[in-house]
Amino acid sequence: MTSSLLTYLMTIDSLSSESGSARSVDVADRLNVARASVSKAADRLTDGGWAVRDENGRLRLTERGREAVRAYAPARDVLVAVFTGRLGLTAARAERDALAVLGALDEDTVIRIARLYTGAEERK
Repeated sequence: MTSSLLTYLMTIDSLSSESGSARSVDVADRLNVARASVSKAADRLTDGGWAVRDENGRLRLTERGREAVRAYAPARDVLVAVFTGRLGLTAARAERDALAVLGALDEDTVIRIARLYTGAEERK
């Protein structure tokens, strides 16, 4: 998954947690991007099976999208903590940079990072 799609996926998840779904305008506002950019990303997310648009045009994650969030969120949280705590980045910059890094990695690597730092994997 690209860092761009991962950013949109996480944003839709966050907005959906707050209100049950995500309007394109809210995604655009949260990410400070044009609504046309959100529309293109939404097309890619729906084509990939990560999200659907409802009858009102609101975006909702599919089970595949929720699984991706569950897979990537722990590693994102670890990187954000390192970037803010150790590197002194702002929370917004740390989030953006964490998603950029994770988007460049294989999903298996992301899962291994999350397991390593959350204690889910036995240390050898």
